[in-house]
Amino acid sequence: MVSIQNLISYLNGVRKRTRSYIQQVPESLLDWRVAEGKFSIGDLLRHLGSCEVMFYQAFRSGEWKYPGHDEDKGKTLAEINHYLESCHQKVIEGLKQCSDEDLHKKIKTAEGYEVSAWRILLSLAEHEIHHRGELTAYLQMNQVQPPQIFGQKIEDIPKE
Repeated sequence: MVSIQNLISYLNGVRKRTRSYIQQVPESLLDWRVAEGKFSIGDLLRHLGSCEVMFYQAFRSGEWKYPGHDEDKGKTLAEINHYLESCHQKVIEGLKQCSDEDLHKKIKTAEGYEVSAWRILLSLAEHEIHHRGELTAYLQMNQVQPPQIFGQKIEDIPKE
């Protein structure tokens, strides 16, 4: 990771692509879950916001605390989107106050071993991408076509 600014740009891009998937979620599917005891789609979306804050707090303070994904963070799609955006803005505004050197400090992971801080922030992105894939599968299981991540289907790319 070259700089805080590059990281902010990357995280904003990841969230932009995730937003396009969230826009495809019908309100009626917020309580749908793949199996009993698993995240509902609403839980999954609230979890994204909460984990973004958790990873950022670990980056800033070394403390790992999960804010939860309960419905108090949003029951409707509009409320959940507001929660996601407020979490993202909190993280981006906080990162704007950091220096490039902050990316190289050592931080303990939730498992207790030390890594460079930039790895924690890239894990934030990897976590969101993982759950975006899960959301894609859930949408398809409910006959909702998710968007193409970069605008084209693989079938649109010429074959060798």
